[in-house]
Amino acid sequence: ETKRGLFARFYFLSNDELLEILSQTKDPTRVQPFLKKVFENVHRVLFKGDNIISSMYSAENEEIQLTEGVTTRDKNVEAWMGELERSMFRGVRAVMEIGIKSYSQAVDRETWIQENPGQVVLNGSQKHWTAEVETAINSKELGNLFQLLS
Repeated sequence: ETKRGLFARFYFLSNDELLEILSQTKDPTRVQPFLKKVFENVHRVLFKGDNIISSMYSAENEEIQLTEGVTTRDKNVEAWMGELERSMFRGVRAVMEIGIKSYSQAVDRETWIQENPGQVVLNGSQKHWTAEVETAINSKELGNLFQLLS
């Protein structure tokens, strides 16, 4: 319970799974099978060099690079998993910003969709659609937008 108190996502694991993770502190790569239970749709992470996590991958094999590598060496698993969680937030935020900005520069929408992770496409599309509708309403050209979208 102490470890769950330090890293709340451990509550998603059974007692046996948590014990398995905690017993593998010398080899952080052994945590991989449990990642999808701890972090939604994180299928695996990429360890480089001295057990530094540099990227995360979804079940669809979409890669999100972390803005800063997460060092696991000489750290308790709950400490580096907390760092991983914070790094995931920053990584998704960075990829989201790039994807949203690249939307207006894309050759076409289909290319933009194929070049970006699914979460970026969903959120970026909503952001741009909302902005386009607001612009059309404010300029009283909603009819033109409706024709464009049809």
